[in-house]
Amino acid sequence: MSVTYYATGTVTFDTPVPLASFWELLEARHTPWRIAPSAGSDTDTAVPRSARERLLLPADDADLDGQGRPSHIKGFTIDWDDRGYLIGNALRDLVVAVYSGGGDLHEYDITFQGEDGSKGEIIFYANEDDAALGWEETHAPGRPTEVFGCVPWTFRPSRTS
Repeated sequence: MSVTYYATGTVTFDTPVPLASFWELLEARHTPWRIAPSAGSDTDTAVPRSARERLLLPADDADLDGQGRPSHIKGFTIDWDDRGYLIGNALRDLVVAVYSGGGDLHEYDITFQGEDGSKGEIIFYANEDDAALGWEETHAPGRPTEVFGCVPWTFRPSRTS
């Protein structure tokens, strides 16, 4: 049985990352990310929740292209309920895009609550070669807390020509 989780929080990067690093995520078929309206845009700020599930946050001083998209992203926010593996895979893919774009995670605070009553934080573990995303429980009714759903990946820096 797969448990549905509600995850919410924000992650900022140590330095803004070029939007081009996120193209594949913006065009993902099942779990696309969206770009939050820029502070100076005239886009309606009353974005429906379905459009707030996975948002990339434009850098404060980012230039806008002809379609109103920012040149750089400073972080992301999620407000999403779904199966744990879908949330985990989407977060992993986004963090890989950040690393590939030359950035790193600066601060993060993502919490989760499961339909089974479990609660905790989603944690990113990383060093120069490997990284993993883990779900660290702080509350698990009727059982000991655990770290689960660790999704490892190997980071390979982009090649320069």
